[in-house]
Amino acid sequence: MGYRSLAVLISRYPRFIILCWVFVIGMSAVWAWKLPGIVQDHGLNLNQGDAHAVELILEKEFQVPADPVILLFEKKTGTSPAEFRGWIKDRLQQVSKLSGVTSIISPLEARGSRMLLGDVAYALLEFNVPPHKMGPPLEQLRSMLTTDGPGTIRITGKSVVQQDVNRLSFRDLERAEVVGLPLAFVILCFAFRGIYAALIAVVMGVSGVITAMGVTSLMGYHLALSNFVINVIPMVGMALSIDFALIILSRYREELQRGQNSEATGSGDEEVLQRMLRTAGRAVFFSVACVLLGLLGLLWIRLPMFLSVSLGAIVVLVISVLLNITLLPAILSLYSVRIFRQHSRNPISSKQGQHQQSLPSRSIWSFWSGMIMKRPIRMALLGTGALLLFVLPVTRLEIAIPDASSLPDRMESRQATEQIQSIFGQKNVSAVEIVIGGTGEPLTTYHWRMALSKMQELQQDSNVVAVESAWGIMVPDKLSGQAQAQTHIKSQMNIPSPSMREALKETQSQQPAWLRSYVSDHSIRVVATIYGAPGSDEAASWLEQMRAKDIANSMSFIPLRYGGEAVMQHEIMQEVSGQLPKVLVFVVVSNYLVLLAAFRSLLIPIKAILMNLLSLAASFGVLVLVFNQGHLGMEPSAIAIMIPVFIAGLVFGISMDYGVFMLTRIQEVYRRTGDSDLAVQQGLASTGRLITSAAAILLAVTIPFAFADVAGVKQLGIGITAAVFIDVTIIRLVLVPALMKLMGRWNWWLPGHRE
Repeated sequence: MGYRSLAVLISRYPRFIILCWVFVIGMSAVWAWKLPGIVQDHGLNLNQGDAHAVELILEKEFQVPADPVILLFEKKTGTSPAEFRGWIKDRLQQVSKLSGVTSIISPLEARGSRMLLGDVAYALLEFNVPPHKMGPPLEQLRSMLTTDGPGTIRITGKSVVQQDVNRLSFRDLERAEVVGLPLAFVILCFAFRGIYAALIAVVMGVSGVITAMGVTSLMGYHLALSNFVINVIPMVGMALSIDFALIILSRYREELQRGQNSEATGSGDEEVLQRMLRTAGRAVFFSVACVLLGLLGLLWIRLPMFLSVSLGAIVVLVISVLLNITLLPAILSLYSVRIFRQHSRNPISSKQGQHQQSLPSRSIWSFWSGMIMKRPIRMALLGTGALLLFVLPVTRLEIAIPDASSLPDRMESRQATEQIQSIFGQKNVSAVEIVIGGTGEPLTTYHWRMALSKMQELQQDSNVVAVESAWGIMVPDKLSGQAQAQTHIKSQMNIPSPSMREALKETQSQQPAWLRSYVSDHSIRVVATIYGAPGSDEAASWLEQMRAKDIANSMSFIPLRYGGEAVMQHEIMQEVSGQLPKVLVFVVVSNYLVLLAAFRSLLIPIKAILMNLLSLAASFGVLVLVFNQGHLGMEPSAIAIMIPVFIAGLVFGISMDYGVFMLTRIQEVYRRTGDSDLAVQQGLASTGRLITSAAAILLAVTIPFAFADVAGVKQLGIGITAAVFIDVTIIRLVLVPALMKLMGRWNWWLPGHRE
């Protein structure tokens, strides 16, 4: 559908369009409120990886809970050890009656003996409830354990942490809306010098977010949604929808004034709509294409988080543009006189209407554009130097997988997790689960031979702290000698599988329950404790070396898999770093083609993309200064691995958004006058206020997220804020006009294209 056809449709059926959107928004509002209960965990899970496969095998064959709820017991002063143990036993018996509890690993049992140390103990609870639906069971558990006693109980675990993250994320969203919406409204009132236009722009933003959250809630019944969508959709939707409304309202007002003061009569609403859609509408379409391609690039990364966040942002982007090119023009066609009443009372002359672009000549933007055009080399050098100050810290960027530390330190789940790690865990080591088999086939001599080879390899590895296995439990002294261990394990290989139960009955040194923790009918489990914390370079290097050796030595028909927290983090890091080059190539090439089609220039797209990449690198430098190095009162911490990727995908498109608006106006003047310098100066002067207002709106929406309780949301808010501020100030107002002045007519050069 062309601009003319769309304008005709809107001008003829405005009330029908408004009623349709009211119905859609109303229905979406019903589903939007359900979104916090539909989202799941953070979504940093590689379902195709070995760590996930090992987790499933351990849960199915060795009864190791994949996502247990942890109860941390701490003895009060004056309580005897016997009283403490009896109290733990009573509490766990009470918990076992809770609906949904399928198994309990108690610190008082033989297999949980390592879970009791002095005055502190912990127990593991397994629920037959999906982690994202653990809210009601956890509330029942908390109410059951609130009674006083000889000790205290705190609850933690991955599902508990995720419930806290979801709850705080929704609270962060509510707080951001309370602060951001009034700020955006004030900025819009200043931009339009009127209340009605500002109110309509805010309504467009709120409607876009509500509709998108409703649609995303329906999507949640068919795919796993990351809890990040709760914050990403409002952040992106409010910013883009209000920005689109700002651009369209400003251009409509301009075209309305031009039509009212034109010497040619007969300039009706339909013609005004058509001119607005042909100019501002076209700019919005191309900017939406840039943002959309940036979000589509995230789909290369095969993690549920990136899939759900990308789809959520795409939904709110598409809905925002549909609202602003259908509902907003329909409202304008009916009520434009009332909306722009204060402007229509002060008509401008015909001569002034012909030179609308020159109106800002007495404004600060005209003065600024003139200063840039007079000193392009000096301003380009100053802008580049300022950017480099922020880019340099990027070399010290430190990223990590988010965990309980992403919560505020006042949260019970974080406190309990850190206490368990400090008391029961070892520093700078990782437990790696090694599973041989697991295909459903009975164990054979080949499985045992592979287990023997892996045990020997681990014993000789200086990076291995300890090894736990069935043989280690039965005959721990024999593990001290390689020849003895080999003889002992070889003797087990002659036991006729598949009847592992008979083999377990023949053992004399341990109870069968212990052995079943390491050997099942289909798998052999070995636990290796290695040097290096999960996520460290040391642990990653060890895993890569092991897998390289396995490829050379292992039997191809018997799978050998590695699992555990260290492996999971390593696989996620590998997935993101491995797919990131594809994302960048796709986003850069596709955006170049869109800009090439928009401006018919070979060099302008290259310059625009380079400027965007510089602003992104500078925003990453700000994250390093604030979070990695702990400036501005922040606690030094690693940046969540998804944050730089999200910022790159979102901000790259949003920055193109501003660039397209400014370059579109510059191109209009250039086509009319043929003077590149005049086009740059007038384009900057006429769009300076508009771009800064749009950026101020985005900052008003994102800055409140910088004060969020969840670390990832805070990092995303500060990162987007820094990127947009740098882009609007240094990039759009300094570097872009200075470089376009230096390039002159080469800005518009395209082989085979005539001016």
